[in-house]
Amino acid sequence: MISHNSQNNLNYQIRPKNKFLRFFKIVFFVFLVAIVLLSVFSYKIIPSHNSVLGSIGRLPVIKQFRQIFGMEKLQGELNDRINFLLLGQGGVGHDGPYLTDTIIFGSLKLSTGDVALISIPRDFYIKIENNGWLKINTANSIGEINDYKGGGSAYATKIISNSFDVPIHYWARIDFNAFEKAIDDLDGIKVCVDRSFEDAFYPTNDHEYQTIAFESGCQMMDGNTALKFSRSRHGNNLEGSDFARAERQQKIILALKDKFFSFGTLTSPQKIYDLINTLQDHIQTNVELAEIPHFLKTAQNINTDNIKRVVLDNSTRGLLRDSWTEDGAYVLLPRTGNLKEIQTLVKNIFILKDQRIKPVNVIVLNGTEIEGWAMETEGYLRDLGFKILLTGNSPQQTYEKTVVYKIKDDYNKDALEILKNGLDANVTKYIPEFINVENIDDYNKAEFIVVLGSKACPEEPRVCEDATKDPIEEQLSN
Repeated sequence: MISHNSQNNLNYQIRPKNKFLRFFKIVFFVFLVAIVLLSVFSYKIIPSHNSVLGSIGRLPVIKQFRQIFGMEKLQGELNDRINFLLLGQGGVGHDGPYLTDTIIFGSLKLSTGDVALISIPRDFYIKIENNGWLKINTANSIGEINDYKGGGSAYATKIISNSFDVPIHYWARIDFNAFEKAIDDLDGIKVCVDRSFEDAFYPTNDHEYQTIAFESGCQMMDGNTALKFSRSRHGNNLEGSDFARAERQQKIILALKDKFFSFGTLTSPQKIYDLINTLQDHIQTNVELAEIPHFLKTAQNINTDNIKRVVLDNSTRGLLRDSWTEDGAYVLLPRTGNLKEIQTLVKNIFILKDQRIKPVNVIVLNGTEIEGWAMETEGYLRDLGFKILLTGNSPQQTYEKTVVYKIKDDYNKDALEILKNGLDANVTKYIPEFINVENIDDYNKAEFIVVLGSKACPEEPRVCEDATKDPIEEQLSN
């Protein structure tokens, strides 16, 4: 329990008793979170020093009306981007009740209605202030244990915001029990399973294991089945990793959104009422009631059919790599030894999103002797929105620093800035003779040639003559 609950209970006695008004407000919140946060997370109206009614009551009368009627700006709206964080925890009755199994950074670009979801693995190793280097899934628990203002989810949001170097305006946290019951209240959800798999080590409530299995294809899932599908970590057929699980969790979130906005749900007051009762004791969020009307107005333009989904992983083209602490614990570190690539991805995820119409074409060459370096960088640039025409080796592999060569005079300036900052590169329009462009396929279609240098490479397990710092020390220095 978080420390301000006692104050919450005290303030509850002086709240209005109008049940219809309370029901109306909660329904509006369900609409808000389901659309904007791509989930059906509900809202427990908790009276406290930060409560909705309390915050409105302290505002001038004119501003109260402006908020209620959606005339006040939402956080992030002036910058055309609202960032949010979704957290899932086991909750009371589970081992490590406040460790977050699900961490998803999301973003909404208001002017275009585009949405992006970035799943963060729980083993991602970051610096947590006053606690040293820990796995990212511990941040929520640390906030709860230390009675951080706003709860553990507020603390986790602060840590991730600082690490990614972007503001996170809104957050919501739900536990397993509410997740399961909410899906049952909606009479199940339709989920398309990409590939069949079996997991013989799914944990039971009595600390034993059971075998679960899923067949490929679209199917209806009740709450318990959906929870198992979301949590499974030891499946076969390429489904036995946290990264595969993150992709499944994104599927469940989108399926929840679809089911909530189905005609059968919206026309059933009983389903909405059941959903509210299920979730009201299992949600922690900072969204205020007064912001709901404006959220609803901006949500009309959200393009839910074109959601960009990214999972931070340790694949060949991923941004993370395996590592181990001095105590032998498995962790994930940025592949380059610092957070620059990930920060660039998070900050610029929408800039090149519409390149389907006019793609930014790039050729990537390996200017080092690090095997596969160009192919690995290709995945990073694709996540940013670039179209990679070709990867290969540079005729000279002695580059100490990455160089971006401008091929055309009418190049995309935003794209060049992303390449420069994300790859820590020098920029020039003068292509050296040893890069024989006549022998490069699709050269005339490209805007840039990127030749990767050794300063962009990570520490072990790859060989890199220029990398001398430990990856954690490198992150500290940045």
